[in-house]
Amino acid sequence: MARAGRKRKAGARTKAGRLIAPAGQRIDRGTAELRLHRAARAARLDPAIERLWRQGRAEEAAAGIGAGDHGQAIDAVGRAWLAGLLAHPARSADAMRDAGRVLFKLYWAHYAELAPSGGLYHELAGRGVVRSVAGCGDVERAAQLEGALNRRLAILDDCGRDVRRAVESLCIDHHFEYGPAWLDRLIAARRAGRRPDEEEWRRMQAALLGLAALA
Repeated sequence: MARAGRKRKAGARTKAGRLIAPAGQRIDRGTAELRLHRAARAARLDPAIERLWRQGRAEEAAAGIGAGDHGQAIDAVGRAWLAGLLAHPARSADAMRDAGRVLFKLYWAHYAELAPSGGLYHELAGRGVVRSVAGCGDVERAAQLEGALNRRLAILDDCGRDVRRAVESLCIDHHFEYGPAWLDRLIAARRAGRRPDEEEWRRMQAALLGLAALA
């Protein structure tokens, strides 16, 4: 006797068959501590907020940071964007950031079985942006994603090995809440008004070259 399949979830769906999130659905932004850490990586915190945080009053402190762009600190390319490190003469910083995130989505959609356990992957997976296609039986969809990924990787290869490595470090490697270390140091130097390390600055410029080619 055949077993019954999993019940289909009720609700409106897209043409592709994916559930549409209800309007006004609450977004889980993480714990107060996590939101404060992200805000601190995005910009220098207000002294009053820092004081509340040090006193162990994280909920009160987090209420003071709102829900602004510090949420972009959820990944490395977002932190670079917040720090003003994605400036380019021919591409907007938003386009550069988004190009990096598209690369991330395509890469981990293709290699979902190796996907990291960090916050960004789970957020994207929960929204249906990233999902494994290896076992879903949708061969055409898998081929489309692989083709889109390979085209982007070929563009990076044409830019040179250093460019590809820099973009992979910034956009693909598992740097969700902090890192890569070279980017953290660049951001710290910019906040302190110090001259950045030349090698790390060259790596950032290489990443910019690759992102501009993808944007």
